[in-house]
Amino acid sequence: MLFFIPKFPVGLQETLSEYELYDELDSIDFFVEDTDIEELKSFGCKIYYASDAKDVSSILNRLSTYEKLEIYDPSLDFLRDLKEGKERNIFIKIAIFFLMSGEPVIVRLPYDMDHISQGVFGRAAKDLKDDLCDMGIHFSGLKADFAELFRESAGQKLDFVSEEVINQCYERGEKLIYVSINAVVTPLAVERAKELSIGIIKS
Repeated sequence: MLFFIPKFPVGLQETLSEYELYDELDSIDFFVEDTDIEELKSFGCKIYYASDAKDVSSILNRLSTYEKLEIYDPSLDFLRDLKEGKERNIFIKIAIFFLMSGEPVIVRLPYDMDHISQGVFGRAAKDLKDDLCDMGIHFSGLKADFAELFRESAGQKLDFVSEEVINQCYERGEKLIYVSINAVVTPLAVERAKELSIGIIKS
C-alpha cells in the first residue's frame, strides 16, 4: 500500500499504532511532503520524501505494484485540486493515476466531515466530499473498525450489496465494505452508502 502524508498531519500517532497493531507497517510505503515527521521515524517506517528525486523515482517506478492508496488528513485545497484534476504536485498526479487505474483511493481523516457545522464552510466541505465519492474516492475515520480489517485480511468479499446490507454495516460501525470485482451493488445501496459515508471498495 502507498500512504500519502501531505503537510502538517494531525493524529498520525494513532493511525500508525493501528497499523502496527494489525502488523501492516511493513507493507506500507510512506510518501511524505515534510521531511521531519518524528512519528514515522519512531515506528521505523519505510519513508520516501517528495523533495528527494530518487525517492520520487522509486515510488513512480513501483506505482503499478500498489493495491491501494491512502491519503492522510489532506487539506481542503488538496481535495479541491484532486476533484478538479489539477496536477499541481506529485501527490495529486499519483492519486489521479490510482483513480484511472481503478485502484482504491481512501482519504483517512482524524475527524468526520459530516459533523462539520452546516454553515457556508460545512456545506462546501460536504459538497466536496460528495463530489469525491462520486469519483470513487472513499472516506474513512481515523480508526478503522476491526470487522472491516478482519474481513479484508480474511479475503471475505461480498458479492451482493443492497440498501439493507449498507444499513447493517452502518449499525456495526463499519466505514468500508469490500466487494468482489463482479459484485452487484444496487443503486439504492450506492445512495445509502453516500448518505452514511460508507465506502464500497471493489477489489
